[in-house]
Amino acid sequence: MKPKNILFILLSVLLGLGILMLIFPKDGIKISENFTLQFMTWDEFLKPVKNKDITDILSGNTIDEDTVKFVEVDLYDSMYIDSVLVLYKPVLISVDSTLQRIEFPKNADTILDPLFKTLSSLQTSGELIHILHYGDSQIEVDRMTDYFRMKLQATFGGYGAGFHSGLQTYDFALPIVVSYSDNWFKYTVFPHKDSLITHRRFGISTSYSTFKSIIDSTEEEINAWIKFDKSPSAYSNVKKYNQVKLFYGQNSTNVAVKLYDGENLLFSDILPANESLQIKTWQFESTPSSLKIEYTGTSSPEIYGYSFESYTGVMVDNISVRGSGGTFFGSMDLSLMGQMFAAMNVRLILLQFGGNAIGRDSSNIVKYAGYLGSQMKYLKNIAPNAQIIVIGPADMSEKMKNSYVTRELLPFLIDEMKKVTFENNCAFWNMYEAMGGQNSMPSWVFHDPPLAEKDFIHFTPQGAKIVAQMFYKALIVEYNEYLKQQSLVQ
Repeated sequence: MKPKNILFILLSVLLGLGILMLIFPKDGIKISENFTLQFMTWDEFLKPVKNKDITDILSGNTIDEDTVKFVEVDLYDSMYIDSVLVLYKPVLISVDSTLQRIEFPKNADTILDPLFKTLSSLQTSGELIHILHYGDSQIEVDRMTDYFRMKLQATFGGYGAGFHSGLQTYDFALPIVVSYSDNWFKYTVFPHKDSLITHRRFGISTSYSTFKSIIDSTEEEINAWIKFDKSPSAYSNVKKYNQVKLFYGQNSTNVAVKLYDGENLLFSDILPANESLQIKTWQFESTPSSLKIEYTGTSSPEIYGYSFESYTGVMVDNISVRGSGGTFFGSMDLSLMGQMFAAMNVRLILLQFGGNAIGRDSSNIVKYAGYLGSQMKYLKNIAPNAQIIVIGPADMSEKMKNSYVTRELLPFLIDEMKKVTFENNCAFWNMYEAMGGQNSMPSWVFHDPPLAEKDFIHFTPQGAKIVAQMFYKALIVEYNEYLKQQSLVQ
């Protein structure tokens, strides 16, 4: 075939493709319920979707796991004369870069000051405080929480994994490895509440457990056990604790409980019959290598969870609720939750939700934001000493022809979440913008090593640590501003 004929054929094909791009429907031709025929438009040909360049974001936040260690830092200037502290002053904490700061309602950039006041005085107050990190599947397996906890405890003191529900909905080995006898029952408020449960007592973790079924009316004595082991994958700060607190209630008869470290009996106690929240504390001279708790009784208490703590410092508790939009608080016993918040000295609540509310309907997003705002009102009423920071969802991609693009309504969802957050006088951190904004998720997915999963929604553990580092820096920047405004530093 002659060259001019080849050229003619190529030009004809290109012309035909060009005409097809002009006349082909932008939304494609629906062949069946699950199949739509798509073709590139001229706009897509001339302006292809480009993934966000996240080089600058990662350059200041990449984490080398081999170098991450739990190291206590010198947070305070102090002077001792004859073992007496005569000078105490907090110091600024070094932060190399902050790409996305925490946002506040207009004229309300001091709403986190009570938290910062507590943190700045922990050295002398000897307080133990809790930070509750609520979230959806994005924080499962202690993702984000693990790094944030490690940094806060290294900075302000404390160690231990904090609150743990005991029985896990999913088999995760972080931050603690849990095993238990096969006669336990777990009851949750989300996604569905058991129709046999007539109360709303689920504690702070949206669930409770018993070793006797709620439909078992026999008086037979039952034995059950649960064991907590150190996770080899966890940071060293969560492998140590001085005390364990058991949060329980509603057992109709006395229940015997024994604690073991391996075969060594540590404690033997009785949990008296009760109809209200009870907290049992066990303290240890050294951290058990493997803690086993055995229960014996004809009735089972409602066990709301365990807390693995130091005596002072900061606890950060991971409470993940897969598939949730964070609108479950109103379905629980708020009085019980308030009692637990007070007993735990909760000073900060992180609400990391939104990804499960994206949908395709903007009116539903507006409704969701309203529901989320009501949750903030509930929490502010039952935890008056705690501040709230809402962490918006990450970028979420869907495949459009040959490109992965940000879900169409995601920016609108984030704007609505921020709006209702400010209306309730709470702070907001925009994770979407922190990771690069529109069309940034593919850059995290295709990074080497991958920083997000192939579902284009969830971070990998490495990516989650990077985002957690960015949030930690954003919080510390505001903490430093507080110290300056209070003239605590020069």
